[in-house]
Amino acid sequence: MPESKNSTNVFAFIRAVSHHWLTLMGGGAITVALGVFERFSGKNVPLWVYVTVLILFVFFACYLAWRDARKELAGYDDAGRRKREYLAERISTLLREAGEVDLGFGSSRDDPGNMRSMFRLQNHRWRIARFLRIHYGEETVNRFQKNGTEVLEELLADCYKDDSNELTVIQKSV
Repeated sequence: MPESKNSTNVFAFIRAVSHHWLTLMGGGAITVALGVFERFSGKNVPLWVYVTVLILFVFFACYLAWRDARKELAGYDDAGRRKREYLAERISTLLREAGEVDLGFGSSRDDPGNMRSMFRLQNHRWRIARFLRIHYGEETVNRFQKNGTEVLEELLADCYKDDSNELTVIQKSV
């Protein structure tokens, strides 16, 4: 019978707890102190003390496994946030440049045939398409070729959304 996603998570948790528990048992100061006490005092430590220590180690190992998983998730969240900030900065720059290119910033008056402004516009659109292809995929490039900078504005808005449930399908693919 195939394992479900949840059972895999349970087994991963059990593996993490057992790893921490074995580490605590093998090198834990309490375990060593009990052994040293027995050796040098000549007295036997009651079984209930060892059982209590074992149970405490299980609880502490559960906490350590939970903490490790939480740290890992926080790392993913930070990485995602950094990537969204980078994308937002880059998209903002492309939008700002698009406004300068579309207005013919300094080139339409100097070039009667508007060849320079057409070349700048085509080059800028190629740079945007390349950026979108790398970070969002071919579907987004096709949408950009149809709708122009509206797509960039949507992507920029998505970059500033904090809740992943609010992100569009395009942004979730990042």
